[in-house]
Amino acid sequence: MTEPSPVPPTAPDTSDGTVLPLVRLLPPPPEGAILAPPEPQDPARRGWFFAQLWSEMRLALKMYFDPRYRVSRTAQVVFPLVGALLVLNYFLFSVWFSVAFVSPVAERLLDVVLVVFAYRVLVRELDRYRAVLDYLARYARQ
Repeated sequence: MTEPSPVPPTAPDTSDGTVLPLVRLLPPPPEGAILAPPEPQDPARRGWFFAQLWSEMRLALKMYFDPRYRVSRTAQVVFPLVGALLVLNYFLFSVWFSVAFVSPVAERLLDVVLVVFAYRVLVRELDRYRAVLDYLARYARQ
């Protein structure tokens, strides 16, 4: 491993009062360095709800079958867990604890909470996937 040079980089002459961004003062990263993916820009104008939902579901399907992307542990654990909880919820309120008016309402409410939780995890994972796709589009070698 080589030591950094003891001479600090000199700042360009800014006698006219201009301030140069810090990026110009830093040396370029070494060849092969992995840079942090850039933050996404302002989101595009939102479209129709069902069209946006359809595009997110298509992107989720693409994400799961993309060999370049690894789904996070949270998403790997949450989706089977939510599926098991939905099945357990059905058996709990329909078979084991069946009260005439309370059980169907409680079952539906718990279903809605579980599905919204799973959807929020999916949306977070899709944001991560979009950032990776943006990074690959900018920096991957073609």
